[in-house]
Amino acid sequence: MKDQQLPEINFRHRMPVQIRFNDIDMFGHLNNSVYLQFLDMGKYAYFRQFMTDTFGSEPTAPVVANINCDFLAPTKIDEKIEVLTAITDIADSSMILDQRIVNTRGDIKCSARTIMVNIDLATGRPTTVSDTWRQRIADYENA
Repeated sequence: MKDQQLPEINFRHRMPVQIRFNDIDMFGHLNNSVYLQFLDMGKYAYFRQFMTDTFGSEPTAPVVANINCDFLAPTKIDEKIEVLTAITDIADSSMILDQRIVNTRGDIKCSARTIMVNIDLATGRPTTVSDTWRQRIADYENA
C-alpha cells in the first residue's frame, strides 16, 4: 500500500527473496510466519556486512529483544519481493532496526520494527555496542 502512513526511511540495504510453494497458506497468500523468516534473512544479510570473517567467534552479538510487524497487504506466490533493512537508531546497548517487505511496484507488504540488544556471549548480559560497529553502521547508513 503506497498510501500507508509509515515513517520515511532511506533503505540502503535491499535483499530479493524468492517465494517458495510451501510458503503459501491455504488462501493463496504468503503465510504470516514466513514474513518473519524473510525479515530474519534480511537482518542476517544486513549485519553480515559489518561482521569479521570470524563470524560466530566475536565476544558480542545483537539479539532480538522485541519485534513488531504490521501486515499491510497479502503477497501472492508469483510476486517478486525484497526485504529492505535499515538501522535507524543506536543507544548504548541496543539498536532499532526497521524493515519492510515490498514488491517490485513498491507496494509495502509488511513493515517491522525490531529492538536488538547487544549481548556479551559469555555472560548473556547486555553490553555496549562497540565503537567499531557504530562507525561501520554510520558509514553505511550515511548517518
